[in-house]
Amino acid sequence: MEKVEKIDNKTLEEKNISEIFDELEIKNAKLNKIDYTGSKFQYLEITSTIITNSNFSNLNLSEQSFYKVTFQNCNLVGTNFSSSFLKEVNFINCNLSYTTFSKAKLEKVIFDQCNLKDASLYKINQKNLQLNNCNLESVDVFETNLVNVDIRTCNINHIRIDIPSMKGLIVNEEQALALAKFLQITIE
Repeated sequence: MEKVEKIDNKTLEEKNISEIFDELEIKNAKLNKIDYTGSKFQYLEITSTIITNSNFSNLNLSEQSFYKVTFQNCNLVGTNFSSSFLKEVNFINCNLSYTTFSKAKLEKVIFDQCNLKDASLYKINQKNLQLNNCNLESVDVFETNLVNVDIRTCNINHIRIDIPSMKGLIVNEEQALALAKFLQITIE
């Protein structure tokens, strides 16, 4: 049996962690200025935790679980959340450029003032997704149900989106004109 690492009811600050974890459970924790780059996770579960000013860039977090987690001012550039489960997760002022959420399940996830430039939202399963004042420039959105998702406050320049994903999306007038190009219509 593999060793299970647990961080429970602890505060960790200013640590560089570059390890291979067979199983890591983080619960009721506060992590500040933690750098996990170079770490690998076979199994990761983070619950009821606040993570601030930390670096998770270029990590493979695919097929992992996050419940009641807040990431604030974190670097998540190039992080892979493919097929992960995220419920009641808040990303506040985080850099998520080049991050992939392909085939992830997102329930009550909020992105607030985040940079998602060149991120992938391919085939995500979402409920109550919120995007507030985010940079969605060059984001890939394909085969994703975005009914009732409001992106009126977001930058959508060069967004790559398929027509079915646009159904029910809430946009402003300027965004509607930009998205019209995907409908292959001419506006004169």
